[in-house]
Amino acid sequence: MELKLNTNCGYCGIPTSGAEYCCRACELLSTQVQALPILPQQQNPFSYLDQADFKDIYRHTTHEDFNFLFFAEGLHCSSCVHLLEKLPSFYSGIRRARVNFGQSTVAVELAEGASLAQAAHVIQELGYKPTLISAHDNLAEKYKEENRSHLKRIAVAGFCAGNIMLFVIPVYAGLAGTWAQVFNFLSFLLFLPILFYSAIPFYRGAWNSLKYQVINVDLPIAIAMLAGFFLSTVNLVRGDGAIYYDSTASFIFFILSARYLLKRVQQNYLSPTRLKSFFKTEKYILLEDGQEKSIPWSVAKVGDLLKVQRHQNLPSDCTLESAQATLDMSLFNGESLPKTFSKGMGLFAGTKVLDSEIVVRVQVPFSESKLGQLLSQLDQGAMQKSQFISLSDRLAQKLIVTVFAIALIFFVLYLQINPTEAFNRSLALIVLACPCALAFGSPLTFGLALKKAQRLGILLKDATSLERVLKIKNVFFDKTGTLTEGNLKLSHCEPAEISSDVKNIILTLEAPSYHPIAFALRQAWSPQHTLPSVHNAQEILGRGVRGVIDGHTYEIRHLSESLHEVETAIEVVKDGESICRLYFVDVIREESRASVLRLQRQGIQCFVLSGDKKSRTYQVAEACGIPRGQAFGELFPEDKKSFLEQKSDTCMIGDGANDSLSLQTADVGIAVKGSVDLSLQSADIYFMRGGLTPLFDLMDLSQQTRKVLVRNLTISLVYNSVGGVLALLGFINPMLAAILMPISSLAIILSSLWGLR
Repeated sequence: MELKLNTNCGYCGIPTSGAEYCCRACELLSTQVQALPILPQQQNPFSYLDQADFKDIYRHTTHEDFNFLFFAEGLHCSSCVHLLEKLPSFYSGIRRARVNFGQSTVAVELAEGASLAQAAHVIQELGYKPTLISAHDNLAEKYKEENRSHLKRIAVAGFCAGNIMLFVIPVYAGLAGTWAQVFNFLSFLLFLPILFYSAIPFYRGAWNSLKYQVINVDLPIAIAMLAGFFLSTVNLVRGDGAIYYDSTASFIFFILSARYLLKRVQQNYLSPTRLKSFFKTEKYILLEDGQEKSIPWSVAKVGDLLKVQRHQNLPSDCTLESAQATLDMSLFNGESLPKTFSKGMGLFAGTKVLDSEIVVRVQVPFSESKLGQLLSQLDQGAMQKSQFISLSDRLAQKLIVTVFAIALIFFVLYLQINPTEAFNRSLALIVLACPCALAFGSPLTFGLALKKAQRLGILLKDATSLERVLKIKNVFFDKTGTLTEGNLKLSHCEPAEISSDVKNIILTLEAPSYHPIAFALRQAWSPQHTLPSVHNAQEILGRGVRGVIDGHTYEIRHLSESLHEVETAIEVVKDGESICRLYFVDVIREESRASVLRLQRQGIQCFVLSGDKKSRTYQVAEACGIPRGQAFGELFPEDKKSFLEQKSDTCMIGDGANDSLSLQTADVGIAVKGSVDLSLQSADIYFMRGGLTPLFDLMDLSQQTRKVLVRNLTISLVYNSVGGVLALLGFINPMLAAILMPISSLAIILSSLWGLR
């Protein structure tokens, strides 16, 4: 018997059981989409975008995977995402396209020399209004414009539907004759603004569905609306038969309202609000011409001299102007202990000031700072399609086809019995079983989960990590900074007492260094008086620092022949002669043992992989309750990778810089130490809080997310099944169906908010 091997979908990339594509929509998008003809420059309304000046304005230079970003007005469901991510098939000048559903944006990588105007034209041709976004643009303004357009259509539909109801009430009450005809004709006139204005988004979606053979909920809605209008108009001209203007107008109004509700939720919970969570309404003191003035964080510009108060976050990458500063660097290196910096050293945006106040000079705009670029990358990758989102997409697409097929079959069969009821019940089924909530529920849940993770001090590169965390069976720890504090502390000196002059010389040599030993020395000692000047200062990576002070050559170098196996030692040399030795220790975290034991109780195997000496590795493993046979020291990065490849369902927790190879190899890579921007190039997850506590927060969050996803899926399927049966039995008319349809969306929203509160 031939076994089916797991493969990936040829379009969306999610795993399948041997099939080339995961669903019919992916197959159509992958195989039946053809390039659109390139418009001549004089006919392309976006031709101005190919001018160098415009390209420079909108080009994004800080991202590796895209260089232009479009706001796509009209993006409202999973079918839109499928279609827009196939942009390279419509225009070969686009290398790849990625849609962020939460932001309604399309990030495209345009080939060198390709036409930006043609890319914009293709997006418009697919039925969306493209607006280019520069690196400094505010998406909130784009949301306002789109919301204004939605509200106008809703207002027109609501006004017309309400007045149509006023005219049909007398007809339902028994009015007949000429006045009934007049009222029905007025209903016809009031329906025209809905037909030619409010319903335009449905026409676009339906046309895309037919033109590009993509399953789209707009198609059955447009067919149902046009069928109701034409059937009513025929009966109006004949002077006999039922009129459906009221029910058709009402369900269009309610569907537009439901979509607006979903769009607002999408903007509030899935749009990029990470900056607000870091800075909120922070005000900074600008020092200008000897005067102090308060400014919001967002207007700080290059060269500004700012006074930053205790517990404030730096608003951008800055240079320290004060003599010394103590900062909480946990966001950038995962370390809970503060670090001390000297004047002239570079400081990163998002780091928290622990002194009473410091003075800094802004180096770059926030968007170009490390934190700004990181948040932008996270927002772009936040809604990468997970298996659960793909499952919801496929169910939504199948639901559309199934519902429309059932409605059509029922209408044909019941037409002979009661034409009016046949139309009403079929229309009620189509309206009630609209899968908007089903398609929207999973992205909403993952969006809320990402935001909750950030509140817990966990940065997720994308939502798919939450699914992989649930499968972890083997956890591999790097030793330093993971099971230990990762912050060296001065243990003792030889000789035991060191003069203040020697201390000042050591602090002078280490002042510009970012090495852990330099931070440990600045933490242990404060300069007794002004530091001496140093000449020919240099830092030799992996060896130490040296320089000339008062005519003497001083060198601080690593002491490899330390007699203390569990300590790190350095030696201070003056003109070739040793004058003192300093010893540092790395303390095991208090919660490490309890965390390892908790993982083991859950059936998860724990290992230690370290590049440090075997003796130190065994000591830490034993202290944490990990068997010696599962602790390995003196490993190179390739050795760690080899260990991971021998196991399945693996999680590597380590330093984002030193363990990059291991983090990439593991099924789930978690960085708890090192620069956050570099860490997230290799790891899937970054802990902004020290220790292993965030690991259990992450596991709990993954369980919560799965529960909410399953509950939302159950609500959607039960609601559509029960509601569909009741609609076909005649218990729910189109008007009631239009009212009930947004309720399902509201139930999904409340379920997600409550489950991830």
